[in-house]
Amino acid sequence: MSLTSRLIYNRKLIITILVPILLSPILFVDDDEDLINDKPSTKFKCAYVILLMAVYWMTEAIPLAITSLLPVALFPLFQVQNASTVSQAYMKETNMMFIGGLIIALAMEYSNLHRRIALRVMSIIGGSPTRLVFGIMLTTMFLSMWMSNTATTAMMLPIVIAVLDELNATEKLQAKRLSVHSDSIICNRRKNSFISNPGLRSKETIEPTNVEIAQQEEAEAEINETFEKKRLNQKKMYLFAVAYSSNIGGTGVITGTGTNLAFQELIKNVDVSQDGKYLDINFTTWLALNVPIMLVNILVAFFYLTTVYFGLPNWLRFGKNRKTSAQLVKEAVNSRAVSTMLKEQYKNLGSMTFHEISVGILFILIVCLWFARDPGFISGWADSLGSVEAGDATAAMLVVFLLFAIPKDMTVFYKDMPVKNPGSLLEWKHVQKNLPWGAVLLLGGGFAISEGSQVSGLSLWIGEQMNSLKNLEPWVILLVVMVMTALVTEVTSNVATANILIPILISLSRSLNLHPLYLTIATAVTCSYAFMFPVATPPNAIVFAAGDLTIMDMVKTGTFLNFSCVLVFFFLNITYGNLIFNYGHYVYPDTGNGTETLLLIP
Repeated sequence: MSLTSRLIYNRKLIITILVPILLSPILFVDDDEDLINDKPSTKFKCAYVILLMAVYWMTEAIPLAITSLLPVALFPLFQVQNASTVSQAYMKETNMMFIGGLIIALAMEYSNLHRRIALRVMSIIGGSPTRLVFGIMLTTMFLSMWMSNTATTAMMLPIVIAVLDELNATEKLQAKRLSVHSDSIICNRRKNSFISNPGLRSKETIEPTNVEIAQQEEAEAEINETFEKKRLNQKKMYLFAVAYSSNIGGTGVITGTGTNLAFQELIKNVDVSQDGKYLDINFTTWLALNVPIMLVNILVAFFYLTTVYFGLPNWLRFGKNRKTSAQLVKEAVNSRAVSTMLKEQYKNLGSMTFHEISVGILFILIVCLWFARDPGFISGWADSLGSVEAGDATAAMLVVFLLFAIPKDMTVFYKDMPVKNPGSLLEWKHVQKNLPWGAVLLLGGGFAISEGSQVSGLSLWIGEQMNSLKNLEPWVILLVVMVMTALVTEVTSNVATANILIPILISLSRSLNLHPLYLTIATAVTCSYAFMFPVATPPNAIVFAAGDLTIMDMVKTGTFLNFSCVLVFFFLNITYGNLIFNYGHYVYPDTGNGTETLLLIP
C-alpha cells in the first residue's frame, strides 16, 4: 500500500490527532482583562473548543454525538464553565420537547398510521406522473412537519419504489406490445407480397431477411435504451422529490427539525417580547411565518423537478413539441395502473384499527396543545397556571405518557380471557431501538457551546468585530448571512451550524441595533435548505444510498433549489415577516435613547 493510500485510509485518525495540535496556538493568545459575569474572559479557550468541534463535525472524524460531548470534558479544564453547569445543557426543556416529539412520531410509525396517511393522500390526488410527484411531495412535506425528516424519508422510500416498479412494469408491457406489433407488420407485408406474386417461395417471402432482422433488433435496442433512460430519470426525480420535500417540510413547524428547536432554545436568552411590548416567537407565530414560505418552496421545487425531468406541461408546448395523442393515451394507461396499485395497497390495510385511531387522536391533541399554549392573540392554557411556566415539553410528555398508558386493543375490556396482553399504543422496545439518541446529544452539545460562547464573552467579541457591517443595508446583511449559512450547512451538521451561528448573530443583531429575530430565524430555517450533497442532511443520504444517483446529479439538481429557497425566504421575510414581527421598529431596552431600528424593507 502506497503512502498516499495509507494516509487516506487513516485520515480520520490523522485528523483526530493533528487538529487539536494545529489549533493549540489559539490557547496561548493573550486575552483582555475584561470581566465576563464577574470572572476573567476565556473567549479564546472557548473558541478553541468550538473550532475543534466544528472540524470534527465537518469531517466526522469522531461520531457526531461523541463530538457533542466534548464541552463536558474541555470547558471545565479550560475554566470556561463548571461541569455541572455544562451538563445541564444536554437536558433542557427543548431537549425534552425534542424527545417527546420523536416518541410521538415513532408512535405513528408503530401503529402504521403514517403509511395509511401517505397512501390515502396519494391515491386521492391521482396516478398521472405530474400528480403523483405532487402527491409524494405534499405527503412527505406534511409528515416531515411532525415527524423527523429521517423517519419520513425512510417511510416514503418503499412506497415510491413500489410506484416506480408499477410504472416500469406498465412501460415494459407497452414496449413489448410495440415490438410484437412491429413483427406482425413485417409478416403481414411479406404475406401480401406472396399473394401478389404466387411464383415466389413462401419461405423466402414470409421469413424476414437479414436486413429486416437487423433493423428490428436496432429498433428494439433503441426502445430499450429510451425506456432505461426514462426509467432512470423518473427514479431520480421521485427520489429528489422525497428528499427535498422532507427537508422543506421540517421548516413549517418549530418542532419539525433540530435546527428549529436549537433556535427556540437559544433565542430564550433574549427577551424578544419585552413583557408583551413586541410579538414573541412561539409555536403559533413560527407557524404563521413559515408555513406560507414552506408552501411556496414546495411549489417551486415541484415545478422545477417536473420541468427538468418531464419538460414543460403540454399546454405550454407548441408545434412539434406537443405530445401526440398516442403519448397521452400511454400516460393515461400508466396513470390508471398506478392509481389501481395505490388503491389496492390502501385497501390491503383494511379498516382503521383502534390503535391507529387512538394515535391519530393523540397526534391531533398534541398539535392543539402546542398551538393553544400561548397563541399570542388570546390567552393560552399555560396562562391559567399562574407563575409556574409550562412549556411545549409539558404537553409533549403528557401525550407520551398516554401513549404508554392506553392499550392498543380494546378487546381487553370485553373479552373474558384475552389470549395475551395486547400492549400499549407504543412499546418501549420500539422507542429504545429507533429513537435517534445521537441527535439528542447533538442538540445538547450545540446548547453547551452556545452557553459557553456567551459566558466566556466569545459571542460578544465576535459581534463587536463585525461592527463594520453597520455600514451595509440590513437586507444586504440578511442575504449574506443566509447564503453563507446555506453553503456551510452543505458540509456540516445543520444542528451544529445553527448552534454555532445563532449566538453570534444574536450578539451581532444587538450591536447593529437589528431586531433579534431578523437574522436568527432566517439562519435557523436556512440550515434546512441543504440539497446539494448526501452528507448535508439524512434525507439526502437516504435517497443517495437508494442507488442510481451520483454526486453530480445531486449538485446539478440541488444547486437551483438551494438558492431559490434562500431567495423565497429572503423576500417573504423582509415583507410578510415584517408585517408579523414589525422588524423595523424594535427598541432594545437598554439603549436609553429611544432610537428605533432601521426600517428593513429595501
